[in-house]
Amino acid sequence: DYLQRSLVPTMHYQKSLPRLPIPKLEDTMKRFLAAQRPLLSDVQFRRAEEIAQDFQNGVGRELHKELVTRDKLNNHTSYTSGPWLDMYLKNCKSLLDVNVFVPLHQDPKTEYNQQLLRATNLTCSALRFMKTLRAGLLEPTVFYSEPSKSNRHLFERVIRWVPPSLSWYGAHMVNAYPLDMSQYHRISNSTRIPRRGRDELVTHEEGRHIVVMRKGNMYVF
Repeated sequence: DYLQRSLVPTMHYQKSLPRLPIPKLEDTMKRFLAAQRPLLSDVQFRRAEEIAQDFQNGVGRELHKELVTRDKLNNHTSYTSGPWLDMYLKNCKSLLDVNVFVPLHQDPKTEYNQQLLRATNLTCSALRFMKTLRAGLLEPTVFYSEPSKSNRHLFERVIRWVPPSLSWYGAHMVNAYPLDMSQYHRISNSTRIPRRGRDELVTHEEGRHIVVMRKGNMYVF
């Protein structure tokens, strides 16, 4: 019934993932000016330096303080998460421009490429993935910087006993870098509801139905 039976629980690393640090305002302005230098004439660049300096000493400093304050109040996530979601949920353009998609290869067994069989197999596989994720048996997403030197089986047998609050640092010691999986819970039973100004992401984990669209009609089962 499961796609995998991972030795390491799916969300084993989430509690210990390091938060993205807020860069110093001075460093941000230096990077901004470095990016502008190849694009501007000497006169334009001097003007850009003046504007950057005024921003750094004025409204920029106040905005930076506000950003730091907000970050301290939301220590469960990184400071970019709110603006990142706003960027998408306030965007009223076609969702085809921003939605992720999955390219599907032809099944190696040609007889399985018939539409009804294909749809059925994809549905069953998606449900198995969802069941594996919810059971905590899906392998955590980990980047191995030197995969040829990694003894993954030994690593997984050891790291599963490291407390979740320390697990990321334990992995880091052997050049393995667990990645954030907080959005995985939105893969299934989630939708984007239109609202005035900013849409809303909603997840209904109690949902137990599938919708099939065919020739403009929707069927629920």
